[in-house]
Amino acid sequence: MQFKFKQLSDRFFTALILALIASVLAYSGLLVRFDTLHYDLGRYLTFKPAPADIVIVAIDEASLKSIGRWPWSRNVHADLVNKLKQEQARVIGLDIIFSEPELSNAKADQALTQAIEKADNVVLPVLFEEPYKGSPIKQSVPLESFALHAAALGRVHVPLDADGIARSIYLWEGLGSASLQHFSQAVLQAAKELPSNINLFPTDVLTKTTLTQSDSLISLDERRIKFLGPPGHFQRISYINVLTGEFPAHFFKDKIVLVGATAVGMGDVLPTPVSAQMQPMPGVEFHANAIAAMRDSALIINTPIWLTCLLSVMLALVPLLFLPKLSPLKSLLSIIAYYFMVMVVAIAMPSLFNIWIPPASALIAILLAYPIWSWRKLESAQVYLDHALKNLHDDLALLGVDRRELEYEDYKDSTHSRISNVKLASTHLRNLHGVRRDTLAFISHDLRAPLGAVIMLLNEDDGNHKHLPRITNMLNRSLTMADNFLQSSRAEMADVSKFQDLDFVSLVQQALDDVYAVAHSKKIILNALLPEDNLWLKGDFGLLQRAVTNILLNAVKYSPVEGMIYVELSKKNNEAILSIADAGLGIEPERIAKLFKRFSRAEGEHQAAEGTGLGLYFVDVTIKKHSGSVFVRSELGHGATFTLTLPLELQQI
Repeated sequence: MQFKFKQLSDRFFTALILALIASVLAYSGLLVRFDTLHYDLGRYLTFKPAPADIVIVAIDEASLKSIGRWPWSRNVHADLVNKLKQEQARVIGLDIIFSEPELSNAKADQALTQAIEKADNVVLPVLFEEPYKGSPIKQSVPLESFALHAAALGRVHVPLDADGIARSIYLWEGLGSASLQHFSQAVLQAAKELPSNINLFPTDVLTKTTLTQSDSLISLDERRIKFLGPPGHFQRISYINVLTGEFPAHFFKDKIVLVGATAVGMGDVLPTPVSAQMQPMPGVEFHANAIAAMRDSALIINTPIWLTCLLSVMLALVPLLFLPKLSPLKSLLSIIAYYFMVMVVAIAMPSLFNIWIPPASALIAILLAYPIWSWRKLESAQVYLDHALKNLHDDLALLGVDRRELEYEDYKDSTHSRISNVKLASTHLRNLHGVRRDTLAFISHDLRAPLGAVIMLLNEDDGNHKHLPRITNMLNRSLTMADNFLQSSRAEMADVSKFQDLDFVSLVQQALDDVYAVAHSKKIILNALLPEDNLWLKGDFGLLQRAVTNILLNAVKYSPVEGMIYVELSKKNNEAILSIADAGLGIEPERIAKLFKRFSRAEGEHQAAEGTGLGLYFVDVTIKKHSGSVFVRSELGHGATFTLTLPLELQQI
C-alpha cells in the first residue's frame, strides 16, 4: 500500500511539474519562434497547384521599361481596366493606391473613373501606413470618385509576426470605430464567391463601415494563410503584354485578375514562410494566396490561448500513462516516438483541419517528461532502498549478524554506498541460506533415518507391548512430517530453469496408479476421464506427481467406503485443467482459506484430526512454481473439488 501511494505521489508530482511547464510556456509565448518553425515546415509540405482562374497582371521590369518610370498616368490604368472588361474578366483587383489626384493631367482621373464605372467589377485597396516610427497610423483611401464607382474596397495591410514573416491576415481591421474587410474578401465578394463562413460584417463591437481617421488600429479575426507554393507559383502576365494584346484569346474570361507590382524596385514585397532562398513574395501574390485559401474555406484559425494551454497540458501528461509500465530504455524510445507523433500531428493539423495549435510548449514538456520522471523514480528508489536496507539490517541483526558488518559508507558517492550495503546484505543472506540447507540436510538424514529404523525394530518385536500401536502411530506421523517438510522445502527451492518437458497425461495416470491400492482398500472407484493426446508442459515430474498424488490421497481419505472419485483432465486456452472431485462431507467455507497454509489443516466437524498440515501446502507451492493455480470448491454434504490449472508449452497449441 505504501509503495502504491509512493508511486501515485511520484505521478502526481511529475504531472504537476509538466503541467506547470506546458501552461507557462504556452501562455507566455516564449517559444513562438519554435512554433513558427513547425508551422512553416508544414507549409513546405503542402504545396498545391495554383488555381487556373486567378491571374496576376504584373507590373514587372519589362512593363516599367516599356511604359516608363512609376507612377504611370491614370490613362494607362484606364486602358488596362477597359481591356480586362472587354476580355470579360470576372473581377479586377487593382492592388495600386490611388489616394492622390494626378496633377499633371486632370482628365486622366476622369478616364479611370469612367473605366471603373463601366467595368463595375473593380476592387480598390485601402492602405494603412506609419510614415515614421511612433507616428500615428495613416489610412490611405482611394479618391472619392474612384471609391464611389468601385465594386468593393479592401485593406491591403498585412501584419508581420515577431520574426518579421507574413503568415496571416485580419478579416476585419480599422482605425478607431471603423472596420474594413481585407482586400481578398472584397475581391471574392465582388466575384460573388465569398464562402458562407466569412461574415459580410464584423462580428465585434466595430460595426461601422465608414472610413474615419484615428490613431488606434484595431484588428479582428486573425486567419493564417495556407500558401499554395513559393513566389512565382501563380500564373503571371506582364502589364505591357495585356495592353498590347499579347495573350491568348479568352485568357481572362471569368477569371479573377489581380493587378500589382512584382518588380523588385517597387518595394511591395513580403517575406513569407515559403520564400525560398530569401526571395520575398510580391504583395499581389500574397493576396492571391489569401483569395485562393479563403475561397476554398482553407484559412487557418489559431486556437485561443486557453485551449492551447489546455491541450499542451493534456499532451504533456500522456507520457505518465506509459512511463511507469516500461523499462528505462523502452520509456526513452516511447518518449521519442511520442514526441515525433505529436510534432507530425501538429504540422498536419493546419492542412487537414485548418486549425493551428502551437506545439512548442507541449513538445518541450514531453522532452522533459523522461528526465523528470526518472529523477522522481530515482529519488523514490533511493528512499525505498534506504528503508528496505534498514529493515533488512534489523532482521539480520536479530539473527545474530553484527551491524558493523552490514554498514559501509562512501562520503563521496551516496549511490555507491547504497550498492555496497546491498552487496553486504546479500552476502549474509546467502550465508543464512547455506545454514538453512544444512538444517534441511539434518532433518532429512539425522531425523528421518532413525525414525525409520525405530519403526522397523518395533514391527519386528514379537513381545506384548501395551503402547506399541500408539508409539508406532507417533513415529509414523513424525516420519511423515519430516518427509512432507523435506518435500515442501524442495518445492520452495526448485530451480525453474531446470524444468524439463513432460506429458501431464502420463503423470496423472501414474498418480492414479499410485493411489489405486489405497482406494481399492476402501472399495472406492476412481472414475478418470483423460484425453487421448499428450499434454506437454515444462516442470519437475517428481514434484508434480507428488502434488497430484497428495490431492488424490486426500480425496480417498475423506470419501466414504464404496464412494466414487471423479478425475477429469482437459485442455482449454493452452492450459491443462485437472479436476479431482471426492464424495466426502465437504469443507466449511471459512476453513477453505486455510487449506494451503503451512502446518494448517481444515480441521472441523467433518475433517479428520490427523495430518501434518504440509500436504496441501506442498501442492500450492508446487503448482505456483509451475506458473499454475489451484482452486477448491466445496459444499457441506456434497464433497470437495480441487482444480489444478497449468500452462502448456506454446508449441503444443
